[in-house]
Amino acid sequence: MSSAAAHPMETETIPVAQAQPDQELDSIGKFAVWWAIASVLFFNQIAYNIGDFPVALDLICYAFFTAFLLVSRHAAVSVPTLYLLTCTIALSLLRIPFSSSQSSLSSLLLLVAGYSPFIFRLQRRPDIGAVHDYILKAYVTAATIIAAIAVVQIVLVNITKLDVLTNIYFILPKDIRGAGTYTFLREEGGIIKANGFFLRESGELSAVTALALLIEYRQLRRVGVMIALTMGLLTSLSGSGLIVLAAGLLLPRSISRIPVFVVSAMGAFLLLYTLYSLELPGLDRWFGRLSEFTTPNTSGYARFVAPWEMIRISFDQGAWTTWLGNGPGSFFRDVAIGRFAYEVSDPTWAKLTYEYGLAGLILVTAIVATRLYSSALRADICNFYLFSWLIFPYVLKPSSALMIWLLALVPSLPPNSRPRK
Repeated sequence: MSSAAAHPMETETIPVAQAQPDQELDSIGKFAVWWAIASVLFFNQIAYNIGDFPVALDLICYAFFTAFLLVSRHAAVSVPTLYLLTCTIALSLLRIPFSSSQSSLSSLLLLVAGYSPFIFRLQRRPDIGAVHDYILKAYVTAATIIAAIAVVQIVLVNITKLDVLTNIYFILPKDIRGAGTYTFLREEGGIIKANGFFLRESGELSAVTALALLIEYRQLRRVGVMIALTMGLLTSLSGSGLIVLAAGLLLPRSISRIPVFVVSAMGAFLLLYTLYSLELPGLDRWFGRLSEFTTPNTSGYARFVAPWEMIRISFDQGAWTTWLGNGPGSFFRDVAIGRFAYEVSDPTWAKLTYEYGLAGLILVTAIVATRLYSSALRADICNFYLFSWLIFPYVLKPSSALMIWLLALVPSLPPNSRPRK
């Protein structure tokens, strides 16, 4: 991926070489990075549908980028990730024949396809800091473009009320539209939310701009870029990005910072309670959404409350199901059989616990955590991504796996190269 000499495959524990001038991506490497980011943020809805499964550009890009890394001979093997993934597959295959729910081998294969590339990343060496910086800057640039589009979109959509302006889905030929049911048009207080046109829902815009805002704040702190990202975040009228942004900023970055986290969390809670009590104009729309946690068939209830009912049902079936789950792909099949009177979402924590049990939740979460926290990413960005991955329905989304894989492509830099704060 760079002009450096090729090295053989190695594990992440092999000693690093002496410090050298930072190596930069060559033109092919830069193209791969931009193609990966664009496939997630701009072309995610272009797909070839096999039944109800969309083979989208992000999945194709993910496969090609992984293959490119391997043939470049700059890849290192993460043995812990290989072990964790092997254990996950073995326990899943053990559970399927004895599950009372209808399991799906294709769901397990999709999980394996999404997280097997986590076994590979760039070799750990002191001269690849520029590669890490380039990847982050590319993501922030793309997210800023999406944010600018969202600002224009929210004005035009609410003036014209044209469906064609709400999402790229409505102008794509039917043959290449990604399969799936999504709410492209959402309103809040009579205002149609922005989704950045290329993203499916306003919640995605909120999460994308929040991550870019955190990266920019920790890296270059360009005022114009941060303003654009903040405006894009606000036009989503979604609390998703604010929640995960707060998690990234407040969650402890080390064990020694736990007391600081407790004090910060208490201060944030006190601030929010004070703002809520003041009933300031403009904030009632945001605080009013708190009622969703007690109101069925709302976004908040479906995402954070209803999944607990599925987990309770699963745990009631005994220790075997509690630890090994009901089998891959069983979550929504059992939701359909249960005929719930309210909408039920499938956040990662709930889907993994229901289908793979507590053992599967621990194993797959460990795969993602190992990838993130052994990378050159700052700890608060790792906290952001792990938290958002757990609370949103990201576990089987190739786009989510690809972005984690890409942003954490560079391993933690040696102490004599660059301090990690």
